[in-house]
Amino acid sequence: MQAGAIFGGVHHHASTVNYPVPRQLPPAPRHFVNRVEQLRTLETARTAGATLVAITGLVGAGKTGLATHWLHRQDTYADGHLYADLSTLTGSTAAQTVLSGWLRALGLPTPSDDVHELAGLWRSATCNRAVAVLLDDATSAAQIRLLRPGGTASLAVVTSRTPLDDLDLDAPERIQVGRLGPAAARELLGRFAGTTRIMADPKAAAEIAEACVHLPLPLVLAGARLGARPERSLRSAADALTYPAGARSHPEDRVRMAITTALTATYNSLDADAQRLYRCLGLLPTADVDPDMVAAAAATEWATAERLLEVLADEQLLEPLAAHAARPVRYRMAAAVREHACGLAEHDPEHDRKNVRRRVCDWMLLVATHAQFRLTPAQATLRRSIDGPPRQIPLPFDDDTGALAWLDSHQHNLLGTLRAAETAAWFDTAWRMTDAFFPLFQFHHPYTLWAAAHQIGLSAARSATNPAAQRQMLASGAIGLAAAGRVHDAIDWYTGMLEAARADADTRDEGQAHHGLGGCQLEAGRPHEAEAHLALAVARWEQCGYQRGVGLALIRLGECALATGTPHEALSRLDQACTLLLDIQECYEAARASALHGHTQVLLGRSANGIAEMESALETITVAGSILWQARTLKLLAEAHQAAGDRVRALRRYQRSADLYDRIRPAEADSIRRLIEEL
Repeated sequence: MQAGAIFGGVHHHASTVNYPVPRQLPPAPRHFVNRVEQLRTLETARTAGATLVAITGLVGAGKTGLATHWLHRQDTYADGHLYADLSTLTGSTAAQTVLSGWLRALGLPTPSDDVHELAGLWRSATCNRAVAVLLDDATSAAQIRLLRPGGTASLAVVTSRTPLDDLDLDAPERIQVGRLGPAAARELLGRFAGTTRIMADPKAAAEIAEACVHLPLPLVLAGARLGARPERSLRSAADALTYPAGARSHPEDRVRMAITTALTATYNSLDADAQRLYRCLGLLPTADVDPDMVAAAAATEWATAERLLEVLADEQLLEPLAAHAARPVRYRMAAAVREHACGLAEHDPEHDRKNVRRRVCDWMLLVATHAQFRLTPAQATLRRSIDGPPRQIPLPFDDDTGALAWLDSHQHNLLGTLRAAETAAWFDTAWRMTDAFFPLFQFHHPYTLWAAAHQIGLSAARSATNPAAQRQMLASGAIGLAAAGRVHDAIDWYTGMLEAARADADTRDEGQAHHGLGGCQLEAGRPHEAEAHLALAVARWEQCGYQRGVGLALIRLGECALATGTPHEALSRLDQACTLLLDIQECYEAARASALHGHTQVLLGRSANGIAEMESALETITVAGSILWQARTLKLLAEAHQAAGDRVRALRRYQRSADLYDRIRPAEADSIRRLIEEL
């Protein structure tokens, strides 16, 4: 039917739909831990009127969890919470899809499919609204710019696996979400597995957290698995996750898959140079790395190594470590990260992988050799006769203090490097490196490392069929065993050295073996047997003109005289030792003789002279860096002050001695503290 003339207005009444205020955020995580600093930053940004926040970090680090945890607790954005998972939207229509959905959520029509027109309408619609939008898993600034709300009352929170450097023009507030700390990781694990189980086996819990790289996602999966299996021990779970290097997890292991997914996503976002360095680091046998080491291992410039290490640290693939006096910049690669990097490196040519390890071993040996030649040149005699002086390279130290600090900073890297050299059949490298670290052993006394390194060094010297190197390893290894109180083991090593020296007619090494055996007999409380060996040491060393050895034997003979109650004889022997050692400029060894000489003067009633001599000797010993002889001299000084009735000075010296003994001989420290209590 067609209407005729119509008078008045024509009205079309569209149906009215009351849209609810959009609340599209994913649920907040039920088990949220830590992130105090990041939450504080978010609050500060909101208070300051920020309109863009970028939260970046590894896959599984909890970026989305942080964002949703915080946004759910905000009432500032009364006009809505909007959400877009950008990882599921690709191609040219991604922004169009998101904008259309958001506009509909606000009850607005979408009159066009043109993305720029939709973006303009979106900004207009939010100009006077207060909304918060969460853009999850963004990969570029271009994705984000079209989706930002208009006006200043709204906020866009972006999460991304990449740093989004191209977003700097938009001046975002940046928040880095790293791995959880050890305590927070255990807490999260306990939320699922049960706090009681975590407390019952904290060591296994810590190993699980480490295997999960302290990332929330794999921790939640591991905790949920334990929660579903209350009969399973934490130890078995830890063992399943911390299998030996080189082993591979079952492909259906969800925890390991989560870790691998996170690391692979981050690796894929790196440029080619950073990827190559990441694979290189997975091959290194060291506990930590620094620019000097990495420049050598990767055969690159120092500045390049420093820059790429910073890149990997920014991506949470490396953990910055506290600065060491000799190495202000150090990083650690978690075991699971190292395994991932090593797995990727398996696709590189075999000779490239071998060269990485070869270069780092050669570099460690060369720098340690420079330290040895500087700190203990007399002990480096064998190395000098075989190799001559080490070739010159840029060194990370320029004085004795720096050289000893460098060796100390690498003591946790030594065994791994030695084992890598031994495995690769670089036997000369292995025993030479053990030998080069002798100044660390002599002055800082890491007894367990000392013994373990020399086991490898001795085995390598035997494999290299080098008799002189074998005797060197037996001698320096036995010194460590004796110093650690393992006198019977030390006697076995010195006896082996004596037999080898006699077989090779090596007079100097024969004297060294007798000197060591004399020291062991003295430590075992048999001073007369000790004197017999020491007399033979003096005879052999005088025969071959080794004056330093004669001086060292005289020190031991002086100690024997003290042990047998003949202080005048001790004074004479120690005086000879001091004079001889000073004549050949062995100042540290002469100071050891002087400390005992001063102690003997105190025993003979010359307290003032004895104390003054010991104080002077202590200064030289302290500069040399020997912890053992500092502690020993301080104890002798304390005894002298106590005998003189000076309680205050005695207490002070005893305390300093105990503090030093804590580092190398805790039982001795406890003994001294009992003396302090009696005072």
